[in-house]
Amino acid sequence: MSLAPARERYGDRLFKPERVATELPRLSALAAMHGPDTVRCLTALGVSPGWRCLDVGTGPGHVARWLAARVGPDGAVTALDRDTRLLRTYENPSNLEPLAADVLSEEVLEEVLNDGAAPGGAGRGADGRFDLVHCRILLMHLPQRAELLARLASWVRPGGRLIVGDHVDFATHSSPHPALRQTFAAMRRMLNTTLGTDFHFARDYVGRLRDLGLTEVAVDASTPMLRAGTAANDFWLRTWDQLWPRMELDEEVYREARRLLKDPEAVDLSLTLVTAWGRKPA
Repeated sequence: MSLAPARERYGDRLFKPERVATELPRLSALAAMHGPDTVRCLTALGVSPGWRCLDVGTGPGHVARWLAARVGPDGAVTALDRDTRLLRTYENPSNLEPLAADVLSEEVLEEVLNDGAAPGGAGRGADGRFDLVHCRILLMHLPQRAELLARLASWVRPGGRLIVGDHVDFATHSSPHPALRQTFAAMRRMLNTTLGTDFHFARDYVGRLRDLGLTEVAVDASTPMLRAGTAANDFWLRTWDQLWPRMELDEEVYREARRLLKDPEAVDLSLTLVTAWGRKPA
């Protein structure tokens, strides 16, 4: 059952893609933080030349461009996002097709599932035509996450693979730094109230994928370190700068949390990226 509708959608007020100068470096830091782990998982899945791939919630397109290089000129990658302006700030390869559409709307079904030429002449992806569907740090922010997860699975061809990843907050509850502990807690409350974000949905991705009928289900979990000068700290500083005006948190605590993320002597743990994948039975 889907959660109750959120009061606003991701990107309406928070994290607006049209604020390119703000969102591009923030999401690039997120990509740098999790890129190596995502690439490791995708490589293990055997992404190969000629595959047709769909990257959902592509943002600036870091994963989509990696996939495009991997599948080569005989393959095709559709990079789907409600707003593709961040993706278009890059020079993208010819086998990568931006698709601006709301993954929750009925219109996207027409765009993604029905006829239409993708790069290389392959169909854009009739139902069950994608060799790989990838989605990272998106479902957790959508109240319709369970419904959308099932939709993503339906877009995978028989024998193809679905891979999804989201943040689970295993570590910050027990941070030795009270200011970090309180700031992450305020962030969780604020995003849950405002967007309907669920920081625990990915905790049972293995069970959820099995319930959808996928086989060969596996999971990976990686927890970046919080160290001054790292992509993780850069991401959280940029994220908190947007959220702070709407967080219920004493300013003194917030300033101390920011100071800790810039302190070379402070070390802690970030949120965990839980990535799970499975194969649709042939």
